[in-house]
Amino acid sequence: MIRGARGQRLVTARRRVAALLALVAACGLTPPPTPQHPAPTSPPTQIPAGEPAGVPPAGYQVVWRDEFDGTSLGSVWNAYSGRRYDSVATPGAVSVHDGVLQLTTYTDAAGNHTGFLDTRGTFETTYGYFEARVRFNDAPGEWCAWWIDSPTNGDPMGDPGTAGVEIDIAEHRVTDQSGFTALRDMIALNLNWDRTATSRQNANAVVALPGNAPIQGAWHVYSVLWTATGYTFYIDGLVAWTTSAAVSHRSEYLQLTCEVQNDSWAGFVPAGGYGTRAASTTGMEVDWVRVWQKP
Repeated sequence: MIRGARGQRLVTARRRVAALLALVAACGLTPPPTPQHPAPTSPPTQIPAGEPAGVPPAGYQVVWRDEFDGTSLGSVWNAYSGRRYDSVATPGAVSVHDGVLQLTTYTDAAGNHTGFLDTRGTFETTYGYFEARVRFNDAPGEWCAWWIDSPTNGDPMGDPGTAGVEIDIAEHRVTDQSGFTALRDMIALNLNWDRTATSRQNANAVVALPGNAPIQGAWHVYSVLWTATGYTFYIDGLVAWTTSAAVSHRSEYLQLTCEVQNDSWAGFVPAGGYGTRAASTTGMEVDWVRVWQKP
């Protein structure tokens, strides 16, 4: 056993490495596998500065969009009710005002509550350029995400092209169990497939913006170009990750979600929770969502 200040530094360093290697999504209404998150296929990287890519690609057209105008959620979105981990998804956590969709994570006498939206059964599509302008305002023990998923993920096993793939366009948290707060300015980009109650296959990247620009509390456009040959993920038009792993060839639906789990990959829920529905500042804001495809 190594003792003293040097030993403490080594323990802290190991925790930070473990934190970065554990940054993988855990999404869906049914609790995902309980084993620890698989290690990323590559170490955390910083997106290189440069001119944004030409996205969406030439020839693509908008096929669906939600600008969140008005004061209510559009009929395409399903707002779920039900327990997941250490919170209950409730439509009461979702609001639309001033052109922005807001998912608020809050705490009352009944416990923690979050917003969980998807377009399953109302808007599902295959391939395209998917983008949303999002501002994350996460807190320990909680995380939010903008993602796409398949209703048949894992069925059949070993065939993600047919079964579909969970495509996490942007998943964000601010810390982990060790208190590693640098995660607040990193984003996880994930693919999860062959997903069952006990396991999943995964490929992912953990990225930071040029110059470690802030992600927590800042507006950014998170997008993915999904084609028949692979995926390219973007943040503000800059290429963040390209992969040809586990390409889905079936229709999938959109999701905007926040979740809570104490003593998990996102750290510990604050002792007093997240504040009341009116007072909480924890959650996610979405300015707009757009889907582009070839004619």
